[in-house]
Amino acid sequence: MTHLQKLGVIAAFINVIVLTATLATAVFLIKVSAISDPNRLIDLAIDNPTPLLIQDGLKFVSAIISSVLILALAGYLGHDASALLSIATGLGFLSVSCLISNAILSLSGIFQFSIWNSPALSGDSLNSMIGILAMAAIGLDGLWLLLVSWIALKGQQLPSPLCWLGLGIGILSLVPPLGIIVLLLSVVWSVWMGKVLLREDPAS
Repeated sequence: MTHLQKLGVIAAFINVIVLTATLATAVFLIKVSAISDPNRLIDLAIDNPTPLLIQDGLKFVSAIISSVLILALAGYLGHDASALLSIATGLGFLSVSCLISNAILSLSGIFQFSIWNSPALSGDSLNSMIGILAMAAIGLDGLWLLLVSWIALKGQQLPSPLCWLGLGIGILSLVPPLGIIVLLLSVVWSVWMGKVLLREDPAS
């Protein structure tokens, strides 16, 4: 097992914790109804920004974990160095870039509202950009998983059920209202992927 593959195993299992924490933060602290309502998010940023700060902190951790998983799977599946795998890897890192940008802009908005109490500094344009980056990050990550799962399925490098699960998650990621379902399924995918990466030989 390569060092990168070992890191991939660790990242996959840590990802389960991060995904669970993200889901709990969204459902119990921020509330699902507020996530799609910019005005309620602004009120939360002013009155109680802690849940939003936790969420943004988790985004940075998720970006690191995702980067490791992208590299680990590229190495695990990349013995044929296919162009499609290169495209998938590029989409994965583009998703990470969007996630980091989203977290930075979100933190900027929180500080503007909660510390400087200046809504005018953010405005609708900032809220729109944060939303666009969030959807882009989820959609690009879904495309990465879709392509990686297809490559693995075609090359019989991962268990077929795991590949089909990845394909399903990838497709659902392209539908923003299904984000909670994607998170739940991603927990299962991460646990499964962590166990698979424990194998010494990708071709076994």
